[in-house]
Amino acid sequence: PINDMGREQVINVWMSEQGPDWRLDLRESNMDLAILTAYQLARNWRGRVNLCMAVQDAETAEKAQQFLQELISLARLTRQTEAVVLERPFFDALTSAPQADLNIFGLPHQPDLKFVQQIVQQVDTSCIFVRDSGEESALA
Repeated sequence: PINDMGREQVINVWMSEQGPDWRLDLRESNMDLAILTAYQLARNWRGRVNLCMAVQDAETAEKAQQFLQELISLARLTRQTEAVVLERPFFDALTSAPQADLNIFGLPHQPDLKFVQQIVQQVDTSCIFVRDSGEESALA
């Protein structure tokens, strides 16, 4: 499906759960490029960013919220950036997240293109899938 960029105001950056240790080590998690892309687009659009994460239970949700808040601070994202933790399975979270004009997802080394296609169909809005090179750093 083809979607346009909507109002160019809200960007959701989707992050995978970082447990069990919840260390803020972006190099291992493939999040740098997604965060940096969202930051630049939000600046260009005068929009805002939501860092989104789906988790399975309340205990994990607390850890996820703390992790995302720390990430917002250390990456020096704007005050309008929100941490959105959704306590539900990933595909359910996609439709429960705040409506966005663009959703950004990280890609693993071996992307599952059927999974990517399911994500695009589920969110029904513009999506970007990115893979870190290892050279970028959202915390630099």
